[in-house]
Amino acid sequence: MRLKSLALSAAVVIVSGIASLANAATFPTFVFDSASSDITLTKKLDLCLGCGLTASFHSDAVNLAPWTATSANDSLRVNNFIDWTVGKGFGGEKYDVSVTLAFSSPDPSAGSTTGSAIVGTIGGVISGGVLTWKDSGIINFSQGSQLTFALDPTIALGLGNSTTTGVTFTGSPIAPLSDTVAPVPLPAGGLLLIGALGGLTVLRRKSRA
Repeated sequence: MRLKSLALSAAVVIVSGIASLANAATFPTFVFDSASSDITLTKKLDLCLGCGLTASFHSDAVNLAPWTATSANDSLRVNNFIDWTVGKGFGGEKYDVSVTLAFSSPDPSAGSTTGSAIVGTIGGVISGGVLTWKDSGIINFSQGSQLTFALDPTIALGLGNSTTTGVTFTGSPIAPLSDTVAPVPLPAGGLLLIGALGGLTVLRRKSRA
């Protein structure tokens, strides 16, 4: 009976260990790679003398700290992400905009989205613009994680010739962020369980004998 009790305890430990390994996984840490990211502006309409539009990543984006999600729907909000500046000209312009965001962790991956920008200025003293995006960008990592990013649209009018827009990163509920620690495969777990049960059977037979 004592051997049977010990074997049963061992089986419980094995099964508990399998469950612990499957549940002890953590979400990956995302590291933004500003050097590999890009913002492209393509002029589509020019009704401005000396305007021009430039866009660059804000210092908050360049120095963005690594982020570890805590659930599949966890979000990270960055208020200052892209700086926009229109030249000190007179008139208005329209641009196609393409933004590619790259990450170096959990593995090197990138995703893109496109939009359009219409800007106008009076000597850079009074300026305005409309920024829209077609959709959110999606970044699929080879280790299984998925991250979406929604860049802020904006309608701005005021003094000066520059503004800053933000972004929201979110773990996709369609393909939840996967674990950095892979769960024990079901076949392997099944073999361990079968082995434990087999051991119990052998001990039971010996006990009867």
